[in-house]
Amino acid sequence: MTYRKIILMLIAALVIIGGSHGLSRMNRAASPSTPASVSVGLEGPVPAPGMKTTDEMIKFWQARFERDPRDFISLTFLGDAFIRKARETGDVTEYERADATLQKALKLHPNYEVAQAYLSVVQYVKHDFLGALDLANQVYAAHPNAIQALATIGDAQLELGRYTEAETTYEQLNKKAPSAPVYTRLARLAWLHGQPTDALNLMQQAIADSDETGLSGENSAWYHFQLGELYFNTGQLEKADAQYAVALKAFDNYYLALAGRGKVHAAQGDYNDAIKFYEEAVRIIPQPDMLAALGDLYTLTGDSVKAKQEYDTVEFIGKLQAINQVIYNRQLALFYANHNRNLEKSLIMAQKELENRKDIYAYDTDAWALYKNKRYSEAAEMMKHAMELGTRDAMLYYHAGMIYQSLGEDKQAEQMLSQALAINPHFDLMQAPIARRSLSDLYIQAKN
Repeated sequence: MTYRKIILMLIAALVIIGGSHGLSRMNRAASPSTPASVSVGLEGPVPAPGMKTTDEMIKFWQARFERDPRDFISLTFLGDAFIRKARETGDVTEYERADATLQKALKLHPNYEVAQAYLSVVQYVKHDFLGALDLANQVYAAHPNAIQALATIGDAQLELGRYTEAETTYEQLNKKAPSAPVYTRLARLAWLHGQPTDALNLMQQAIADSDETGLSGENSAWYHFQLGELYFNTGQLEKADAQYAVALKAFDNYYLALAGRGKVHAAQGDYNDAIKFYEEAVRIIPQPDMLAALGDLYTLTGDSVKAKQEYDTVEFIGKLQAINQVIYNRQLALFYANHNRNLEKSLIMAQKELENRKDIYAYDTDAWALYKNKRYSEAAEMMKHAMELGTRDAMLYYHAGMIYQSLGEDKQAEQMLSQALAINPHFDLMQAPIARRSLSDLYIQAKN
């Protein structure tokens, strides 16, 4: 395994699991927000030759630690293996295992920067963005070659809405370690700044780089999934589906890609195949956004009993464990608002999210919850913050259009809804038709 490949596999850390909005819509609520595996510059022992699966890595590092209970290095890389496992399966409890393992390593060696850097990744994924930023800053200040820490700094800044700082950090990262995980971060930043073409080009560059370094399995699939998300978010359904299919070839039964294909087939009106894809995805890991999408498909196909089961499961997941309530907070707030359930709770969750995470999508979630609670003027103020970067996200424009319509500002509402449907006419299975009906109503009113 080349040094560059080791670096690449260590660097990808923060864009897939946190119920956040990153690259997937560009990660609107797609899945908890984890990273793609990133950690440049953290050196440590490499698993035995021929080892391929994450489960094998877990067994390998566990066995090493059992032979020597003072082996903090093996504990550290066991923690990293748990992080990888969580990314592959979407099982957030693996992050708890990673957290406990890394904490144990640091008890044995409190100043081991590799364990500290991985722990900052776990803090990020568990949505302790300030904690992650603080720890990553400490690691990077003491060890300027710990690029994983630098990556985590930028990722945490992004989630906290500190976009100028994040851009500076990513520029540093790109100078030190230009690679697929870095190009992905730059793509996310380009998307947020309303530059979808640049975002697509950067993601394609990320895939070319990951192919060149020989990445396989979930590491490779993740990049194709992210490019698929970009294509979907710009209304290019066939290209999106092709990328999700490639992701599934790289990593069998990849739940994110299964849900992606379900989303495409639903947008194309092929509800039967869409249901099959989503059913496969939720059998692997029942994430709230996927369950909600499956419930919506059952609703549209007239199966109200199954729809209710899926919707009830979404709420149940939010009550299972404290970590679920943190990681899935945004997804749950949007689910309640979109389905007109527990609207007061939706607003409470959205406002709690905004207290700790001031990115544009936290403002958007709060705006939508305020709108659903008929607090239209406050919703409009929140939407100004949500749209301050000029992000070309159809959902943002849809939310803004609906809010302006409720305020009687029909001209602005018409502009926003038109933009939403121009960006991606299939942005959401249930919300896009509402956008079309509302826009039609506005046209009729204007003629009268």
